[in-house]
Amino acid sequence: MAEWQPTRYTRAQLEERRLAAAKWLQEGTHSHRDIAEHFGVSVVTVTTWNARLKKRGTLQATVATGRHSRMTPAQHEQLRTRLKAGALAHGFPDETWTTRRVSELIGRRFAIWYHHDHVRKLLHQLGWTPQMPDGRAAERNELRMATWKEQTAPELKKKVAEGATLIYLDEVGFALKGVRRRTWSARGVTPLVTLPANWAKLSTIGAMTSDGRFFQNTKTGAIKHGDVIGFLHHLLRPVAGEMVVVLDNASIHRAKAVQAFVASHERLSLEYLPPYAPELNPIELVWAYVKRHVLGNFCARTVGMLKQKLVGAWQRVRYVGLPQQLFDMNLCRDQ
Repeated sequence: MAEWQPTRYTRAQLEERRLAAAKWLQEGTHSHRDIAEHFGVSVVTVTTWNARLKKRGTLQATVATGRHSRMTPAQHEQLRTRLKAGALAHGFPDETWTTRRVSELIGRRFAIWYHHDHVRKLLHQLGWTPQMPDGRAAERNELRMATWKEQTAPELKKKVAEGATLIYLDEVGFALKGVRRRTWSARGVTPLVTLPANWAKLSTIGAMTSDGRFFQNTKTGAIKHGDVIGFLHHLLRPVAGEMVVVLDNASIHRAKAVQAFVASHERLSLEYLPPYAPELNPIELVWAYVKRHVLGNFCARTVGMLKQKLVGAWQRVRYVGLPQQLFDMNLCRDQ
């Protein structure tokens, strides 16, 4: 009775079987049929092994080296440098690198024309991968941002050291439409999250302080300059001493009524961030945390349900000490 054989062998198992059969062939004491039956192959296979053994002296597997690269290592480094310069620098209409564009770049610069499918392999060899780019406003002024980090940020930290309270203020909207986030599911089964198609929303104006406190006010509809004044007035009660409020350049922050209110309170001042620089305001990370970790995949049927969920969100933000953590991170980052 024949022994059970696996339906599929690994490369290592196939080579182990060939090498074992080679010993029998070299000994010459077994017929090809006996060897075939013992190792579970056909007589034709044993005959092929025998011919190969006589020609090469071994049945060990050979490793194909493949075609040599048409580009030299030096050209690979030149390509890496050119790719880092960006697609715009090489005459393309935007900063998107595609395999077809890279293929064209290689052809123009090195007179070597690759199919774009091969360029994908080449890019992986260079350590490049396809990625979703971060969005960034075209109106950003990188010089103003650098100046703010080098000059304004140290001055703000100096004021905190002298006893002032630094306050980061911002607004955010939470829609009933909800936020989808990743979840585990069985392989091949796409998970389904039910989210309403209603765009009704709540708006929150919030602030985090340099001493780790978090304040917020949530309302239906949009935040207006009157809400900003009311919120600043609210902050004046629990926060003692000098207050420096850091905020963006939204029109509701620069309204004349807001400026007049600040001018009427000697211990209150505003510091505006460079335009389109949300990463300089750490409270943005609070909003991101709430949307991802509290509201992610949450289905609120009504504005009331959403507001109740946000009540728990603000408690969670305070409980984990997120404002203080983010302020400390921002302090270290600007050093």
